[in-house]
Amino acid sequence: MSDRSGGTAAVSESDASPSAVVPRLAVPLVFLSLLFVGAVPFYVRQPFDAGESVSDPMWVGGSAFLTAPETSLYWLIAVPVCIGAVAVYCGWSERRSGITSRVRLWLVASLGSSVLTIVLVQGGLLFYFGNLTIRGLVPLLTLSAAVLVWGVGLRSLLLTAVGAVAVAASLVSNLYDVENLVPREWAFDSRFSLCLNIMLTASVFVVGAVASWFAERSRR
Repeated sequence: MSDRSGGTAAVSESDASPSAVVPRLAVPLVFLSLLFVGAVPFYVRQPFDAGESVSDPMWVGGSAFLTAPETSLYWLIAVPVCIGAVAVYCGWSERRSGITSRVRLWLVASLGSSVLTIVLVQGGLLFYFGNLTIRGLVPLLTLSAAVLVWGVGLRSLLLTAVGAVAVAASLVSNLYDVENLVPREWAFDSRFSLCLNIMLTASVFVVGAVASWFAERSRR
């Protein structure tokens, strides 16, 4: 929102000007989808008779499913990088368009939920929710919840909807073998079954990014 003197005031998405230059939400949602897709190579199941021990990542669970010891390292590096990338982009977009992105809320929600998850998992406080952590996909739920909080705080109907659907999808990804929904004639190597769980949640962010891009384009 610009005043007569040429100054620029930060406004929420609900008051967004049609002259907004770039889609503010599409890029962050793409960042998150890439974060999840990037984890796919680390989620390849190992046959239990292979004679090798499975990994037990520090805060993502999955002791009965994961085999790649680099899984925990991936999340511990990629999650902060993704959170920072979203914050940097939103800060740049805010300065360029004058539309507030509430970056601090995103940082508090995403970093806070990640730290809380580590504390809960390491403290054994999720013991009675074992099915929620057994597949090692807790980061999907953690960041989906952060997006939901961000959307509510930003008063963005689109972002809130994406966050809510992503939370639901991530719960399914953590609690259910999505491969069971695939027709048997389309079945593939079960070692890669968790890839479908990851892609389920990632697809929500991809669809959200596309919807956001079209919504921003229609305002111009």
